[in-house]
Amino acid sequence: MDLDEYQTTYLLYAPAKNPGGWNLDLSTFGEALEAAFAEVRYEARQGRQFRLSFWAMTEEGIEFTGYASNEGRDTVLLADNTADEAAVFIVWLRDVFLPAPDLIRFSSEPAVEKGIETDWRLPATGDRSRIAEELKHHLGVVGT
Repeated sequence: MDLDEYQTTYLLYAPAKNPGGWNLDLSTFGEALEAAFAEVRYEARQGRQFRLSFWAMTEEGIEFTGYASNEGRDTVLLADNTADEAAVFIVWLRDVFLPAPDLIRFSSEPAVEKGIETDWRLPATGDRSRIAEELKHHLGVVGT
């Protein structure tokens, strides 16, 4: 499998020991998306839990579809992105939106489907390529 082309869902969340550590306010998150990305649409939705569904696109044409939730653990889900694409969003989240850069834990759809509950940690520093490599390493370990 070519991990450079593989698209999956990534779950980004606050550490288990600090589940509200992002101070994730959904209205503020929507406004931050609008300020950061070329095109953005979002709306609050009530389902099993209250969440902010969003779609955003960078100037380069990278699209992100997902949701944010602050019930339980502060969480952002990104659907159907490659590791390189997800890294663009993650660097923005880490460096611009979160109160501290060491607060992102993650998993992926393949890990969840296999029942792997490991709390993977993203580096607090590093550029997009460093983040993408960490995501690809994770996918290799969980056996996509």
